[in-house]
Amino acid sequence: MSQDSVISKYVEFLNEALSAENAAVDRITSRMGQTPIIELKQRFQQHLEETRKQQERLRKVINQLGGKPTDSKAHLPMLAPPSTLMIKKTIKDSLESITDNGKENPLTEEMELMLIKQDALVEGAEIVGYETLIEISQRFDSLPGDSNEIITELKQSLQEEKDMHKWCKTNIPIAVGILLPKILSAAGR
Repeated sequence: MSQDSVISKYVEFLNEALSAENAAVDRITSRMGQTPIIELKQRFQQHLEETRKQQERLRKVINQLGGKPTDSKAHLPMLAPPSTLMIKKTIKDSLESITDNGKENPLTEEMELMLIKQDALVEGAEIVGYETLIEISQRFDSLPGDSNEIITELKQSLQEEKDMHKWCKTNIPIAVGILLPKILSAAGR
């Protein structure tokens, strides 16, 4: 395989990671506006800044290698109940909240709980992505420039993802403590 082919393939791997970060910026921005949990909004703000730095790192390396950074956005992993179940639940909860005065619709809290699980899932996927990219990077001995610098940059991004993933998992009890009472109250318990 020629040196140009090797670099081109490596740029593809870097752009794959960049497309995930591009999608992550949209997701984090959306989540900041959606979540009712103040601590989560604050952590998302911090992680949005980290994610933008991760994009910058990837773009810098891609440019150094003579590649073109992608603007595309990956499809992030999701954990979602089947759509038919969600449609039934939405209709049921909406009807109950309309017909039973005073009964709360727990859909917002239940959706937030599902999104919190997705947050951790996305961070876990990004960790695997960076670990794989670092492993690939270590096997390319013929990259132009300082490959150790590239790996250091990737490891910085990996650490940021690990920190966010750990934060998500550590704060699940806080989120459940805030959301579950509202969900159970609306369920009549």
